[in-house]
Parts: sequence; C-alpha cells; structure tokens
Amino acid sequence: VKFATACSASVVARAPPVAAMASASLSETTTPPPPPGGDAVVVLVTSMPATSIIEGAQGLLRNMFKGKKVSSVEEVDGLKPENKELRSQLFALSQLRGQYPQVFIRTSGALSFVGDFEKLTSLNDCEELPAEMLEANPQIETFSKVFAAFLP
Repeated sequence: VKFATACSASVVARAPPVAAMASASLSETTTPPPPPGGDAVVVLVTSMPATSIIEGAQGLLRNMFKGKKVSSVEEVDGLKPENKELRSQLFALSQLRGQYPQVFIRTSGALSFVGDFEKLTSLNDCEELPAEMLEANPQIETFSKVFAAFLP
C-alpha cells in the first residue's frame, strides 16, 4: 500500500508539458481506428481547452497511448454537440464534470472509468517499480495491468 502512494505522489510534483504535446493526434497512429461501439479505450477530451495545462495533458496522454501502442483508442470531443449525450454519460460515470482529459474502458458495451490525467500518469510511473515489488504487492495498479487487453 505504501508503494502505491509513492507512485501517486510523484504525479503532484510534475507539471505536464504544454501546447507542443497537444498537437499530436491519435489518428496519426498506424493502427486503423476501432469500430464504433466495440471494445476500446475511450478518452474524453475537449477541442477548446481552457488552459495550457489541459492542452498539455491531452497531448501527453495521446503520446502515452501511441508510444505504448495501445490499440482501439477512441477520442470523444466533449465540446461537440453530437457528443453531448455520451459526454454526460461519461461525466456521470466519473463524477468529474467538466474536467479533461478522462479515460474510460469500454468492454462488451459497458463503460468503466479508469481515471483522469493524474491517475494515468501514476499508472505509468508505477511501471518503473521493480518486478519483485509488484509481485509482492499485486494491489498496485500499473498501466500494463489496466490496459492489458489493448497492449500488443
């Protein structure tokens, strides 16, 4: 339990890079887009971020998923009127209304909330823990555990 907190604590001291990271697009990946409604990682973003921190966090998540070759990633732009119903459903699930980005997993049509940017950064940071520590503490979540179904 102590080690899981250490992964999360490292997030607080780090600010995400800004606009340069946000220009990356998930559509630039070499894998074809997933079929709508199938199993996927769903990322709720906004095309008009209120701050450069949000813009940077969105870009960093795009790069994280692309770099780890996560398959079946769908972006949902919460600003688009056609996404209003889904956006409301995602906000209700996460209980983080108006906060971007947020990550969900859709399996067999059911959505589950994974976390916000800080949670994803923590999951990624926990990948760096020694294998022996992770084996001795199976409750510690890592990026590869949470997204196992979408990794090569």
